[in-house]
Amino acid sequence: MEIKNMMEIMDLSYQTRRTIEHSLHEIDRRALNAMVLVKRHGKKLAGYGVVAQAFREQAARLKEAASPLERSIAPLVRAQMRVLQHRRNAELFLRTEQTLGREKTCALFCRGGGGSWQKVIATEEAEALNILRALIQTVIWLQEGILEQEYVVTIGRIEAALSEASGAPLMRVSQEMGVAVGTVREAIWKYRNHLEEVLHESDISI
Repeated sequence: MEIKNMMEIMDLSYQTRRTIEHSLHEIDRRALNAMVLVKRHGKKLAGYGVVAQAFREQAARLKEAASPLERSIAPLVRAQMRVLQHRRNAELFLRTEQTLGREKTCALFCRGGGGSWQKVIATEEAEALNILRALIQTVIWLQEGILEQEYVVTIGRIEAALSEASGAPLMRVSQEMGVAVGTVREAIWKYRNHLEEVLHESDISI
């Protein structure tokens, strides 16, 4: 994994996390507004009250599912920094070997008679890729949660249409919730695509 890819992942992780938090906050706020409307209109909107509560609960689950995204970045950065350090050591070993010869160079750098830098680098790179794969799996779980939230959006629109005669502006609330969920979906899809591209490029380069 190149340092450029690492920086891109860090930036996109931050942006994605911010987008998710903002959108989920909007979903929760609108769900609360909907619940206020439900209370004002009594039993006529009881069905939508269930939907609004489901919106809030699902948003909370999505927020919890998104939390590992940020926690995964630090281990990924540390693993990649170790790879870069070992690469530098390997380059220094080769330059010194060309100047002093292998025997003297090993006396300075080799541990336990070894000096197999490429093996060490491969091990560290494999660890970084495993962290990246775990991050992608977290994103996949988050996508599944988004699909569930989109299902709730559909149910909300149906309930809003059935409750339209009551005069409560629930259809607009449902549409706004749909927009917020769509924003999360697009952000996380973009994030997953980028992570998978980096994983693919890194797998090929090993």
